[in-house]
Amino acid sequence: MKSIQRTLLATSLLGCLAAQAGTDTAATTEAPASPSTATGLLVGKFPGDTAWDRAWSAFTLYKDDSNPILQEFSLQGRLQVQSIYGESNDDSFNTSDYKDAGNDENVWGNDIEARRARIGFKSKWFQNWKFEGQINVDNDGQDNSGDNTFYKDIYDLFITYAPSDALNISAGKTKVKFSREQEISSKEILTIERSLISNTLFPGELTGAWVSGKGIQEHWLYELGIYGSDRVREFSSFDQGVVVLGKIGYDYSAQAGLDTAVASFHYMHNSAPGFADLKDEAYTPSTSPDFTDSIALTNDITSGRFGLTTELLYGFGFEGTEDRYSSKGKYGPQTINQSDVLALSIIPSYFIADGLQLVGRLQVASSSDPDGLRVPSRYERLVSGDDEKGNTYTSAYVGLNYYLYGHKLKLMNGLEYSTLGGGDYDGYTFMSGLRFSF
Repeated sequence: MKSIQRTLLATSLLGCLAAQAGTDTAATTEAPASPSTATGLLVGKFPGDTAWDRAWSAFTLYKDDSNPILQEFSLQGRLQVQSIYGESNDDSFNTSDYKDAGNDENVWGNDIEARRARIGFKSKWFQNWKFEGQINVDNDGQDNSGDNTFYKDIYDLFITYAPSDALNISAGKTKVKFSREQEISSKEILTIERSLISNTLFPGELTGAWVSGKGIQEHWLYELGIYGSDRVREFSSFDQGVVVLGKIGYDYSAQAGLDTAVASFHYMHNSAPGFADLKDEAYTPSTSPDFTDSIALTNDITSGRFGLTTELLYGFGFEGTEDRYSSKGKYGPQTINQSDVLALSIIPSYFIADGLQLVGRLQVASSSDPDGLRVPSRYERLVSGDDEKGNTYTSAYVGLNYYLYGHKLKLMNGLEYSTLGGGDYDGYTFMSGLRFSF
């Protein structure tokens, strides 16, 4: 942990020194000196047309595109809190029940879940280089051993060489964005929680290298990456398999006369499905998806007040053994019998007034085996009893989002009805949350 803290501190100090060096260089080479174009907290200039703009600009410590060394150094982060209530089969559940189910670290009091808390930085150097990262904040200020700590784990930390929009080369730790719902940051998703299959196929935050670009012949975009498949606190040791992700997309907004319109195909291969690394006193790793291969066909459009995201997902299940924890807490080779799954997700949205958005989602999923699907741990598993698996899952979500300052400060409310065919869940969940980011 101390090495991470020193790295973040050194990066911040280096950014401040580079900003000052760039300003001094400009002053000595220009004759006569032109007015400085630098903005940010370090130079006391807060640009923006509104009070909201100027307030959020304080998170930018320094920005000057004319600085030959450092063009930008900003803080970034998010805090997302929410509360829930639901009913299923004459039983009810709420945030307090979620806390009692082993999630007390993430619940403030009994009613407020700290869904996400992250802090970090982003920077641009020498015109073509970007360096950024965030940590997950430990919500209760203590690790699993009881020691006081602010740091939980690295969410992402990577460097990018970006000479053009068509070519971005990156390396480090990042969220592997398989599916359109995962591509959209949690700061900007329109539903409080993502869909079941999107989360089921999600491989996590992994260490690797990737290349991406857009605007190829004006319309095409792509991404190709390879990552260590183990989900760890900091960086992978690359000894437990790989995840390979490839994407290709086409921007047809000009031809269709839409504000935005992108269709894409995603393919992901996992060489160690179901693997979970050993947990330690400070970190409990998540399990890699139980699927060898996954594909997604996506279409995302916006036109004026209207938006529509449509996604078809398929996961090729894995049958075999892999090192992971059993239901009794024993670590070692465990048998995995995961069938194929297929899902369709449709998310329409419409601004019924300025800053007030109506959102819906229809989600239908099925598996080839009777128990190939499992209800979400957040939050339906609280009342699903011993029969939390089935072969079909259907849910309908309706929500209302109120934007105080775009996606940077918004209130979200959503009601979702879900039913599990072949299992024991049939009910609804009401969710309400606040999203803050910078």
